[in-house]
Amino acid sequence: DHVNAGRLTLQRFVDLFSHGPQRIFGMARKGRIAAGYEADFTIVDMKRRQTITNAQAGSKAGWTPYDGREVVGWPVGTVIRGRRVMWEGEIATPSQGRAVEFSEALPR
Repeated sequence: DHVNAGRLTLQRFVDLFSHGPQRIFGMARKGRIAAGYEADFTIVDMKRRQTITNAQAGSKAGWTPYDGREVVGWPVGTVIRGRRVMWEGEIATPSQGRAVEFSEALPR
């Protein structure tokens, strides 16, 4: 929503939500789409209007403080470690989570 409203550039958004956490926490093989990195990314339809609802909440709480808010720009697909895990709101493959590795903990 902030990108479409002109409050944030797409490049800055990617930096804040992808590169930034990787830099701050030192996560290994995260934060970029490049050789040697895990292919984790979300595909967003930047023109799609959608209203956020509690029914979409994926947390144990089952609600979101954004219930009823209309946004422009909506995630349509998510890829984790090169596998499509969500497309158009449907889970494509079962969860295969694993612990995040940190650069300082890797063998040198």
